[in-house]
Amino acid sequence: MKPSSIITALATAALLVSCAEPAPKHDSLKEAYADCFKIGCAIDPFTISGRFPEAEELLLKHFNAITPGNHMKAEWVHPKPDVWNFKAADAFVEYGEEHDLWMLGHTLIWHNQTPEFYWYRENGEPKSREELIETMREHIEKVAGRYAGRLDAWDVVNEIIGENGEYRNQGWVKAFDGDGYEVVRNAFIFADRYAPDAELYYNDFNVWRPSHVDGIVTMVKKLQAEGIRIDGVGIQAHWGLNYPKTEYVEHAIDTLASLGVKVMITEMDIDVLPLTKEGQIIGQSLTEPQFQLEEFEVFLDPYKDGLPPEVEKQLNDRYEELFRIFYKHRDQIDRVTFWGLTDDRSWKNGYPVPNRTNYPQLFNRDYSAKDGLYAVLRIPDGK
Repeated sequence: MKPSSIITALATAALLVSCAEPAPKHDSLKEAYADCFKIGCAIDPFTISGRFPEAEELLLKHFNAITPGNHMKAEWVHPKPDVWNFKAADAFVEYGEEHDLWMLGHTLIWHNQTPEFYWYRENGEPKSREELIETMREHIEKVAGRYAGRLDAWDVVNEIIGENGEYRNQGWVKAFDGDGYEVVRNAFIFADRYAPDAELYYNDFNVWRPSHVDGIVTMVKKLQAEGIRIDGVGIQAHWGLNYPKTEYVEHAIDTLASLGVKVMITEMDIDVLPLTKEGQIIGQSLTEPQFQLEEFEVFLDPYKDGLPPEVEKQLNDRYEELFRIFYKHRDQIDRVTFWGLTDDRSWKNGYPVPNRTNYPQLFNRDYSAKDGLYAVLRIPDGK
């Protein structure tokens, strides 16, 4: 028997005995939620390289939508002024077409993972506004235009609004002298021009924070008032065992849906490690060598040898709690996307503290499922 077949058999057997609960009607996420919303997964080039058949089997069984984790971002496709590299992005699109998967392009405009030459001339001087707009137009034409008619949607702008609802003065916004709306406005105009058949989204983290939601609402309404197309907003779910409060999540879903745009739960993972299980940590301070010393490592990376049963139960319960909210709001949610397939492929092993062992997904490093998967599968059954 092939290793992949053994894994499938073991997974099926586990469904029958997990937690002494009745087996769900469906053993696949995409089938269980077929009448609710799409189930997505962010993937890397290795997952679909043909070298990991077990990973592909898991991907195709449970997910009907895919997102490129990194390989459509500016630093991948355009690392140097005279270099464009679409090898990984092309492979992603070809894989999605081959397997009839819904595909999201991620992401066109972002302050992070964008080379400095997008904002500065070769001599180091800042580009003029006209030069910046042309740089943006060329990038969107080159990237979105390349896949016009092939991708279903684009994250046009990513993470441009801060916690207080104001535009983050980084990257494109800083280059535009703080005029964040002008960045957004031009990005959506160009995306509509070069990807007219794709839906156009805004995507951000900590969207559950009421002040953050307010800033996004203001931005979306301004675009709508100008007749500029925006089709949806993605609520990134880089969440923890203890946050955000469920009432904040529901408020964000209700508020954004009231704008008449699609709402997506994106980039979902549940952090179980110290600091980040309590709240989203951003910045580079925790990557400093000091935090790799023994006394910090013991505290910050406590589960190297495996997740304790009591913590795994917390994780499983948290996934169930959140999916009950998503199911309740299924008429308002278009897609739920996990940010990674298995624990070992998650970015949370390396951020914000490098070289940790994290367990943020529903699937373990050996491709087996956590009990949380079965709890999530049972929800549409009324269990």
